[in-house]
Amino acid sequence: MRHHILSAALTAFGVLAASSAAAQSAGPSLSEECAPFRFHPVAVWVDAQVVRQGDTLPVKAGSILGRASGALTPDPMPTTCLSDWRITPAGAASVSADGSSLTVAPDAPAGALLTLEARTPGEPARYETRIVGRDEIVLTGRYSQAEVDCGEAERPARPIRELVFGPTGRFSVTWQPFETYTDYWGDFTWDAAAGRLALEITGGNRHPGANARLEGAVEVQADGSRLVLHGFNLGDVLNGGAPCRYVFGKV
Repeated sequence: MRHHILSAALTAFGVLAASSAAAQSAGPSLSEECAPFRFHPVAVWVDAQVVRQGDTLPVKAGSILGRASGALTPDPMPTTCLSDWRITPAGAASVSADGSSLTVAPDAPAGALLTLEARTPGEPARYETRIVGRDEIVLTGRYSQAEVDCGEAERPARPIRELVFGPTGRFSVTWQPFETYTDYWGDFTWDAAAGRLALEITGGNRHPGANARLEGAVEVQADGSRLVLHGFNLGDVLNGGAPCRYVFGKV
């Protein structure tokens, strides 16, 4: 998985605007292990693309102050440095007293966006993810192309190394990953009952071309480890837009 923590920290989690008054008021009581993070931008996260009803997952935190100078992962920070947790929807989840774990309520609303906010030694931090049913099949995740079949047509010459579906309905496609680079991105609509997927491009560094086919049938293995797209063409200048069957494995 390519720099998963940093990518998530920059796109899915985010950082709230600085609150200097809160940071200053927290200053006098900061422990020795928390003091180095005073005034830092902080990310909080769990290493899961979505959270399931009834799950208990480790919470992680770290400073992302160094990201502008090339740091690829946040500088780890003890979760005991986090406080004043706020959870939306109310009652959907709880955080342990030491901030080390998140427990999703068994009756948390499936499909809802779960938002966690916490006070830190520096800037307030915010994390968002999607709640899914205990046994629900989900599309969310990071995949890599395993094979492609375009029938008698020429198949795309470049395999897609990263196809990412985020918990808030965003996707990205990258042929040759490098740090945080992606080729193109946008919104996706997945009809699980009908087995249909539609992609809408909203931006990119390299457009797949006018012949791209971005809507068709989709199969997702029950454990989410395998994804098959039927009738798609995710772009390749040598391919001419023929409908193809892609097989992806989760990474």
